[in-house]
Amino acid sequence: MVLRALRDEMGPEAANAWLGFAFELAEIHVHPDYQGKSIGRAMIRTLCAGRPERSAVLSTHDQPTAARHLYASMGFTDLLTRFVFPGGHEEYAIAGRPLPLP
Repeated sequence: MVLRALRDEMGPEAANAWLGFAFELAEIHVHPDYQGKSIGRAMIRTLCAGRPERSAVLSTHDQPTAARHLYASMGFTDLLTRFVFPGGHEEYAIAGRPLPLP
């Protein structure tokens, strides 16, 4: 679904460059009491360390959230916005960044 939408938006070459050999970050959460303490940043760095894939991709609510700010600060850029997964109604942003992380 995401690949198809990305192909429609960016073309097949760009879609394959981002998703053809990607590591998907999914369901990363930090309890609100511990947000703002670099825990999320450390989790992402640890999960991405030494990965052979050429990119990391994730989805997040398409709103100005703390998570969105964190991802942007780590170099993730929006690949798609206002994406709605089939059967859903909430809008998501699909973001990616090349690996490795600095």
